[in-house]
Amino acid sequence: MAVLENGSWYPNMSADTLTLEDTFSGKVLPQAGRYHLYVSAACPFAHRPWLVIQTLGLDEVISVSSVAAIRDDNGWAFSKENPDPVNQEAYLRSLYVHSKSDFTGRVSVPALWDKQNREIVCSDSAALAETLATDWKTLARNSIDLFPASLASEVEELNAWLHSNINRRVYQVGFATSQEDYEREVAVLFEALEILDDRLATTLYLFGNELTLSDLFLFPSLVRFETIYAVHFKANSRPLETFSALYRYMLNLLTRESFRQTVHMHHIHQHYYLSHRHINPTGIIPAGPRPEWLKQFGLMD
Repeated sequence: MAVLENGSWYPNMSADTLTLEDTFSGKVLPQAGRYHLYVSAACPFAHRPWLVIQTLGLDEVISVSSVAAIRDDNGWAFSKENPDPVNQEAYLRSLYVHSKSDFTGRVSVPALWDKQNREIVCSDSAALAETLATDWKTLARNSIDLFPASLASEVEELNAWLHSNINRRVYQVGFATSQEDYEREVAVLFEALEILDDRLATTLYLFGNELTLSDLFLFPSLVRFETIYAVHFKANSRPLETFSALYRYMLNLLTRESFRQTVHMHHIHQHYYLSHRHINPTGIIPAGPRPEWLKQFGLMD
């Protein structure tokens, strides 16, 4: 994965070779109109804070736009279809360097841009999602407590588990370079799916009948599973639909307009199949699968 080192772009350098990585973790003040969130409509991690914005109804106080679908040696780019509406830049890395001229590290999404100070203030998806879910409730149209104080420690614990066993694990499966690694990672992934299926057997959401931030961490991986992870990443020990409670749960979340608004399947397909040339060198986008819910919820492109 390409990186910035001391503000210079190195398309063939891995972040693993860096001794130190910069991050953006500044204060995010709840002020309407001050921030713009850059996401990739394909990225499940950037999907988290975007879901918080749509679920709480913060879309009128924080603007959101996506980078282009295809990520190549130039990193995340903007395009005619997905322009930079705030800074009119060609590449996301330019905003990183503008924010810190000697930035060293990965250029990733999400990136929360402070329009007042003209800098990125946060690029940590989990921290940003939690901040928006807690500190921004006074500006939200919808009165939903995604991070209730009574469940705070449990939600944080489950979110960390989801990140390790689901959100990141699908990538460890897909990017495995040996049969042994693949079989180990895919076993962990599907064991985690079984745990979630059991948990959801008698509840509507991960914490009973109330939507929490944990649901917004799990959904991005589920909605990509059948059409991307099962095919592109070979995460196919079992069809997702055989996890009946988990599948019902995903379909129920899709009945929420705020969730559907963040699902752009064409963009997702373009990104995974055309950007990961090390595992899909031909760049062929498969004809399927196309589960019925894509048509049911109007998500066919």
